[in-house]
Amino acid sequence: MTGVRDVLVLAPHPDDEVIGCGGSIAAHAANGARVTVVVVVERERSGFDDDVTDEEFAQETADACAVLGVSRCVRLDEPSRDLRSSRRLHLDVVRALRETRPQVVYLPHDNDDDVEHRAVHRLGVEALWMAQSSFFGEAGEPMSAPELVLGYEVWSPLARFQHVRDIGEHLEAKVAAMGCYRSQLAHARWDEGVRGLASYRGVLTSGGGHAEVFQVLQVAARG
Repeated sequence: MTGVRDVLVLAPHPDDEVIGCGGSIAAHAANGARVTVVVVVERERSGFDDDVTDEEFAQETADACAVLGVSRCVRLDEPSRDLRSSRRLHLDVVRALRETRPQVVYLPHDNDDDVEHRAVHRLGVEALWMAQSSFFGEAGEPMSAPELVLGYEVWSPLARFQHVRDIGEHLEAKVAAMGCYRSQLAHARWDEGVRGLASYRGVLTSGGGHAEVFQVLQVAARG
């Protein structure tokens, strides 16, 4: 989308922003938009991660965001597998929305199999309503409705989608950003996965190339 000034991406976990909409992020940034990424849950450690420090985990996200051209990354560091809805968490997201005042918002789609992805979807939808209301003044001034709110796919591919973006020009940036999550690649080759999914979506929607697909969750009414 050209003419978009500000974009906000709500990611449940570090790397979801790349898998779900990394090509779109790079496209927005290349077109001059300011992109804010809000990562809700902190990285969970596994047996592969004994030698990785918290600082190195954080640097992976910073490096990935830099590759995509992200202007600001906000890490809320909520506990993994113990994510709870709270006024504080909602206000943290509302504050980020009101500070950014985005024309386009990305969040996980509403039917992802991962329970935390679904929780962050609900969090995002509720925070969007809160950010536009005249209440919750402690989180800043109310914002206008975004022009477009899109649900992206990560763990569970979308069975139905309404929006397609050609990311051929930005595919390598997406793959390189995924490569910044070095500790994640010890678990699985997500860099190969994002390339393969983009190729599949390109073939499915256009007969070739590379694409990201989205659920359209909200389109602003025009007067």
